[in-house]
Amino acid sequence: MRPSPPCPASSAPSSRKRRVVNLNAPGGFGPSGALCYPRGTERETMTTHDDSQGGRKNARSLAELHALGIMKKMPAALQLDSTEPVELPTVEAPSLEGVSVAQVAPAPLTEQELVDRFDALRRQHADVRERQPGEDVALEDDALVDVLGFANNRLMPFSVRENWWVRVAADPGLPGFFESLAGAKVGQSVGIELTLPDTYPVEALRGQPARFLVSVKAARELKLLEDDSPELLSRLGMGSITDVMRKLGDELAQARLADVDRLTQERVMDVLVDRTPVELSAALVDEEIRQRWAEAERPILQRKDFQPDELQEALEGWLQDPLTRMDAAYRITLALVLRAIAERDGIQPDRAATEAMLEDLANLTGVNRQELGVAVKEDEALARRLYEMALRFSTIDHVMKKVTLTPAAA
Repeated sequence: MRPSPPCPASSAPSSRKRRVVNLNAPGGFGPSGALCYPRGTERETMTTHDDSQGGRKNARSLAELHALGIMKKMPAALQLDSTEPVELPTVEAPSLEGVSVAQVAPAPLTEQELVDRFDALRRQHADVRERQPGEDVALEDDALVDVLGFANNRLMPFSVRENWWVRVAADPGLPGFFESLAGAKVGQSVGIELTLPDTYPVEALRGQPARFLVSVKAARELKLLEDDSPELLSRLGMGSITDVMRKLGDELAQARLADVDRLTQERVMDVLVDRTPVELSAALVDEEIRQRWAEAERPILQRKDFQPDELQEALEGWLQDPLTRMDAAYRITLALVLRAIAERDGIQPDRAATEAMLEDLANLTGVNRQELGVAVKEDEALARRLYEMALRFSTIDHVMKKVTLTPAAA
């Protein structure tokens, strides 16, 4: 059975960072290829914390989870799977003639961004001591946790995490959560009560009391080296502190340009969707969300011994969230539009791009490239899925070459 439901508490609301979703993330042309997190954000209801490896966002996007689900063949609760066929609507490919989109202007880099990136590197190269079972977690530790969040006596949508490395320090995205792990004991569980901030992604839960049940599975004490210590500079391998900051500035600038490209690409995709009237049935949207939930959340809940009625309740939380439904509809529409364009214009996946995609997928899943190649040859469904992903990438590239991009507004 699942843990007991939440008790009320309070905390002050605060602002929340948003992160761009890459339209080139794994995804295909059918409903299973669409993503049900909001465009322009990654639907991380917990945090934007870096993980203990420094710099990488630990809470995966649904695109990543979907790829992992394919590789690991996650088990299914068959009684919750849809047994009704879902018909895809017919879509006429929109014309690409006359499509003109203004490029997104890059936001200026700030000194704080540079400082934050350097601090992340210091943590990545710190001296580490594994805390022992029963030992207290301290502020600024890295902790490995499982999380279940409850509000209104129900599991909160998108609150489930497993094997999640977090930094034990205050985060404006969820005030009162991460810092409350200080004092928890390794190997034990703790309840954290707070009021969800006004910026919480699930609009219906904003301002609601919530209780998070957190299992602390491991923790690491970090001893950070001084900013300009010779040992730190040696571990970084970038030269002097001036060289380090210059290199980090260059990396951030490149990342900012990549973000601009993604945002501009999103604008183009918006135009295509606006040009293509499509009527989607509620059943189709439900099925899209159900598949995403089954890949991202259900396996974790099954390992937590949630019963069928509790799993159904968790799924309903996703199905009833208006923003999730709106975004699922957008993703399905975009997938159908791209498929129609590919069929009309005779687009085929580019071999070099496909190889690059397989390399990225191998890095993402932890499966080496050779093993992934064997899996593709032996698993027809996986091969088809990867083909659809590659075709999506090629179609987006085709579209971007056809449209006119105008300079960003001053």
